[in-house]
Formats: sequence, C-alpha cells, structure tokens
Amino acid sequence: MDKIQNNKPTSYLQSILNIDNAISLFLSLYILTIPFVSAFAFTPIISFPLIFSAILFVCMVIKIMQSLKLPNGFIGLDIIIISLILFLVIFSFLINGWGNSKSLNHTVAYLSTFLLFYVAVKFAFFNAKNKLDIFKKTLKLVSYTTLISALFANVEFLSSNLLNINLNDYIPRPTETEAFYNATVLALFYRARGFAPESGHFAFMLELLSPITIYYLYFSGFCKWPKYVKTLLVMAIVFSIIFTVSTASFIIIPVAFLIALLFYLKSFFAYVKRNTAKFLWSTGILAVVIVLFNYFFSFYTLILLSITDKLDSTSFDDRQGRINFFYERFFSLDFLHKLIGTGPSGYTLLGFDETNTILSLYYSLTFELGYLGIFLFSTFLFYILWNTLQIKSKFGFFLMVSLLSGIMHYNFIENFWYPWFWTVAALAVFCSKYFQKN
Repeated sequence: MDKIQNNKPTSYLQSILNIDNAISLFLSLYILTIPFVSAFAFTPIISFPLIFSAILFVCMVIKIMQSLKLPNGFIGLDIIIISLILFLVIFSFLINGWGNSKSLNHTVAYLSTFLLFYVAVKFAFFNAKNKLDIFKKTLKLVSYTTLISALFANVEFLSSNLLNINLNDYIPRPTETEAFYNATVLALFYRARGFAPESGHFAFMLELLSPITIYYLYFSGFCKWPKYVKTLLVMAIVFSIIFTVSTASFIIIPVAFLIALLFYLKSFFAYVKRNTAKFLWSTGILAVVIVLFNYFFSFYTLILLSITDKLDSTSFDDRQGRINFFYERFFSLDFLHKLIGTGPSGYTLLGFDETNTILSLYYSLTFELGYLGIFLFSTFLFYILWNTLQIKSKFGFFLMVSLLSGIMHYNFIENFWYPWFWTVAALAVFCSKYFQKN
C-alpha cells in the first residue's frame, strides 16, 4: 500500500513544489537558456534567462523565509560590494534621475542584473545539498549550451554564405533592428551572431563559456564521449568564434590565455612534465589543423583584414569620439557628480542622446556612478579573480581565461545586462569555497 501511495501522480508534483527541487530546476532552465538574450525573446528586456532567473530569485526569497537562514558561504565580500553598488545606483537615481523614465529603466537594469544574474544564481549554488552534483550539472549544462550555440553558428555562417539562406530570417527577434541586423564584414560575407543581438556580443558569450566547455570535455573526467567527438566539437567552437569575425575576440582570447598561464605557470609545467607525449601530440595535431585550414580558408588573412578594417573604419572613429566626449563632459562636472556620477542613463539626464553613450562598461559606469561606482565595481572584479586564483586545479586556469576574457571585453561593450559574465563569476566564487573545503 505504501508503494502504491508513493507512486501517485501527485508525488512528482510535490517533488517539484519542494523549494530546493524548484531552485535546482530553474537554475538548470536558466543555464540552458542563457544564450537566448535576443533570439526568441519576448521584448528587448524580457527573455527566457531573465524569466527563469526571476523565478529563481523568488524561490530564493521563499527559501530564506522558510529557513530564516542563509546557506553557509553565501554571504561574502562580493554580496556586500553588490549591496553598496545597488545602494549607490538608487541614491544616484534619486539625486539625478528622479522622474526620468529612461533613468528609471537603467536603474531597474542595474538592480535586476546584479540580483537575478549573480545573487540568485550564487544562492542556488550554495543552497545545493550535494555540492559535487551541482558542480557536475552546471559544467554539463554550460557545455551543452555552448555547443548548441557554436553548432548553430557554424550552420548559420555556412548557410548564409554558401547557400544564401539566412537562418535568422526564421528566428523571432524582439525588435526590427535586431531582426534585420546587418551582419556583414568586409562587404564579403555574413558574420555569425548565434542567438545574440550582434556578432560581437555572441563572441563575448563564447569567450566566457568556451573555456568551461573545454575543461568539461577534456579535463573534468565527467565527459565520457569519444575523443574524436570532443575534437570535432572543439573545432566547432573555434570556428564559431572565427565566424563571428570579432576583432576584439581575436586579440582578447590569446591575451587572456597568456595572462592566465602566468598565474598557473607552475601547474602548467607540472602538467606538461607528467603528460609530455600527450601534450606534444595534441599540440602537433592542433598546429597541423590550423595550418591546413588556414591554407584552404585563409583564416589568418581574414583575422588580419578584420583588425585592419576595424582600425580604418568609421566604427573606430565613432568609438574614439565617444571616449573623447566622456573626458570632455565628465571632468567638467562638479565634485559631487564626479563622486556619485550623473545617475543611471546620465547622458539622457544631461540632455544628450544615445549617440554619445560610450561603448565601454568602465567608462559608462564611471559616468553614471562616478569614482565611487567604478571603485566598487573594480573591487568586485578583484574579489572574483582572487577567489579564482584560490582554485588550484585545472578548472581554476580555465575559469581565469574565461573571466579575464570577459573583463577585457567590457572595454568594448557596455551591455552589463547580459547574464553570461555574472553566471561565470558566481560559479567561480562557489567553486573557490567548495574546492577549499574539498
């Protein structure tokens, strides 16, 4: 009789309604949908990752109200810093932007980004009863997400340029601007942009998630797929990055790898010493593959032309003009506005349109939140990197490559409301605390 009772259809529903199971479920759905910040989004703001992270935040609140306590390790300097940043955002909005709808929208963007994409996700990690299981599941889901995006980008690029079939014509986008985005380069071919609004933003996601995927495939010990399958999938990731033709990525990825290598140089040499034959064999094959593909497809020429074209383009001049605008306007402000900024959407509040916004998160943060805001944010980034350095395993190296790539790429975009960087940052802090105990 007990067995029959336990097999009732309602038992499955009850398991879902259990708050811990719900947190695990919506964390999984959130990770699986994080590429879809543009494709299949309902509006320019409301997307699947935002919806699932909002539900995750509600579950977090319910869990805290039920237990009246926080998971061990959840509260750290990062949460304190985020609280100070959000307090500054609200204070600056009240001082500078009260009554302005644009400033209110930016304020909500700051609040939702930090609370939903970082705080709620970090809580879900630390709330898990089995930390190893949540670590494995996260690696797997991030890898699946990355691989699906990369494979789509390969098909998108080849179909657009060889068959003249643009797959994006069949994918709903929230605005006409994103739906009819001109993703051409050098007036020769279409760039891949995956499920993101633009090709460069898609490359930003790949920079953040690809290192974790490579770790999962080759170094985690969790992936049991055949080696040839792993090799093909990694090649698909590499090609998807190339097919975005993102000038920033061509520079950022090698630099991030070299900097991370400096931090883990001792571990790297120890690994090579233990696996000399494997390292030489893999490096040799990789070199041959690169040479062959460069011979047939001229990837080196493509990258070089992309960089030189970018430097000579009106886009580069426009970006430099925006930076000049920042220096002219910001340093002419009074002391108070230099300290706390001009408020969220400060350009609008000062009477300028979006053509003057700076396409760099660091300049934008400084302009909107002042010296205090950029100091707090820099402290947050330092805290994340410091925690990553505490991870002495191979995973720490790949996380460092990922985070350094994201931090450097924020020099070229200001879109802080994408979930990718914050998810990786929350994972880094969680793994730092978990690996130190285990």
